[in-house]
Amino acid sequence: MNITSTPSPQSPVRGELYFSAGIPGFPSAKVFSLRPWGGEPTPFYVLESHNVQGLCFVAVSPAPFFPWYDPPLGPEVLQAVDADSHEDLDLLVFLTLHSLPQDTTANLLGPVVVNARTGQAVQAVLAGPGYDPQTPIRPKAR
Repeated sequence: MNITSTPSPQSPVRGELYFSAGIPGFPSAKVFSLRPWGGEPTPFYVLESHNVQGLCFVAVSPAPFFPWYDPPLGPEVLQAVDADSHEDLDLLVFLTLHSLPQDTTANLLGPVVVNARTGQAVQAVLAGPGYDPQTPIRPKAR
């Protein structure tokens, strides 16, 4: 599988994302603005809901932090975002921010899968071992 992990400048992913079924825990949150967080270029993004006032998430392109990350995405994920192939997809993962930046974690269990052509998106929920919803974005010092 070859998934682009960093949204390209031409991708609608940089404007709006459309979650037809909402996202887990927020079924009415269906349309989000997606903008870079911080200066460009950046792997960090802010998703801000158009449907639920005050609902925002920070997400990151996983490749810079987790180059090994290659989640198994079945045909149901392609269908959910109306994509023809994995080459049409961009990935983001939600972050949990803590008071110390080095304690920030990424949800590798629930990647956001985006059809880069249309902006259709779904938060996939992976099954099986190896994916943690609280993966540190930087290794802990030993």
